[in-house]
Amino acid sequence: MADVAPVPPVSTEMAQELQVESHAPYLKVWAGLAILTAVEYFYAMAFKDFFALLVAGLLALALVKAGMVGWYFMHLKFERPWVYLLIVPACVLAVGLTITLVPDQTFRPTDEDEADENQSWTVPAIENPIRAPIRLARNVHPVCVRDLPAGLS
Repeated sequence: MADVAPVPPVSTEMAQELQVESHAPYLKVWAGLAILTAVEYFYAMAFKDFFALLVAGLLALALVKAGMVGWYFMHLKFERPWVYLLIVPACVLAVGLTITLVPDQTFRPTDEDEADENQSWTVPAIENPIRAPIRLARNVHPVCVRDLPAGLS
């Protein structure tokens, strides 16, 4: 028969952690996440006309849900404090990258006469004037046809 190595003694701290882990409240956390999702839905329906309040509330609820997922399902409550030193720079980078994209959205050029949903555009074939223009939709708005060079409409 093969020799079996003795099992090392388990410390009381590890035994408590194992007992807590084996009885983790996964279903309660899942139910809490489902309830928060329903709260988010009704919150969005109630505050759909107040954009700033809507975004702030939904972000707060999303942070609570992310915290619950990390704390219970990713077992962060059992990690040592040094793990949080890895999370903080990641959050700082995420915020920094998001802030760097703000000027792209804020200062993008806009046209005062933006096309509505019923308008369509025609792309003229500049390189080959003999070829007919490429039609992007069946109904071309009269303004678009008026701006085309002669022979391309």
